[in-house]
Amino acid sequence: MPDWRFWLGNTLFWVLMNTYSADLSYRNMLRAERDVEWLDMWFYYLGWWMPWAIVAPLVVSATCIVPLNWQKWPRTLLQLTLMTLFALAVFVLLAVPMIAWFETGSVAFAKLIDAARMLFERSAWHFDLLVYIAVVSIGYITQYYDKARREEARSESLLRQLVQMELQSLKSQLNPHFLFNTLNTIASLIRLDEKDKAVKALSELSLMLRKVLENQSHQLISLEQEMEFIQSYLSIQQMRFETKLETQVEVSPDCLQMDVPFMLLQPLVENAVQHGSQLESDKNQLSLKVWCQPNELHVKLTNKVPQHDEHQGFGIGLKNCRDRLNKLYDDNYQLRLRELDNGYFETYLILPSGGEDD
Repeated sequence: MPDWRFWLGNTLFWVLMNTYSADLSYRNMLRAERDVEWLDMWFYYLGWWMPWAIVAPLVVSATCIVPLNWQKWPRTLLQLTLMTLFALAVFVLLAVPMIAWFETGSVAFAKLIDAARMLFERSAWHFDLLVYIAVVSIGYITQYYDKARREEARSESLLRQLVQMELQSLKSQLNPHFLFNTLNTIASLIRLDEKDKAVKALSELSLMLRKVLENQSHQLISLEQEMEFIQSYLSIQQMRFETKLETQVEVSPDCLQMDVPFMLLQPLVENAVQHGSQLESDKNQLSLKVWCQPNELHVKLTNKVPQHDEHQGFGIGLKNCRDRLNKLYDDNYQLRLRELDNGYFETYLILPSGGEDD
């Protein structure tokens, strides 16, 4: 059954129709110089219009039970016929007592018979049929609109679930990749007999793994947590490439509570570290700067690259990063990569400050 809002709006509509009909008849009678009261005309028409206030919601409810299945048209036609007869019976059962009461002030059996005769003689049945068709049409239109809205909500929900699964898959691809490379770094420290550094690196790795476990179900974390993760990673890499790298990290304090995708910056930083580790020179600078502007978070990563970069595999992390950004932000982000004139490479990322795009 329709809710109370439908009943209220439906009742007000038929009251307005009753008022319009009463006023129209009242004016016609005045032009015919017949003495009549407006209120009497209004009460007179109640018996003809107000049954629709009950019949219309019942018909709308019946359209939910009787689907329009034209592949089985005989059954559908029979159901529509029965629904029409049901609506007619309810209309007559409501209209006859109301007409009898407003015409004679009595609902005695004889008066009811007279009212029924009056209903069938005076009623404009062609107009009532049009009203009925309109009510049935509204019922089916409302039904299909609600169905379409439910299907749209269901499709949107399934799409969101699919996107979340894809994001989770992308993130899960990052974890083994980063872990494999970090363990290789620790293994290198052990081979170099740098046991103290290896122990410290394992401690930093445990902190990183704890972050991974704590946020395995989260796509977004605060920038502050992401930078703690990056700092742990850089600490391990600086132990391995002590003379090769010189890192500089600057983060605006105003940005620390902004949301960013978890482990989004790590593959970019790892890419820069791997490039710097190939260089024969020492103290190759890696600069990471993060600042915010109105509605935007800016990340600039600058690192020195070999003149002839033959290392393969750096593009995997970058492609994964771009795929995650596309899933999270659609086109509401920028990721620019460019070579600088002084042998450096710049990665520039701009994210909307609201976190995940809605």
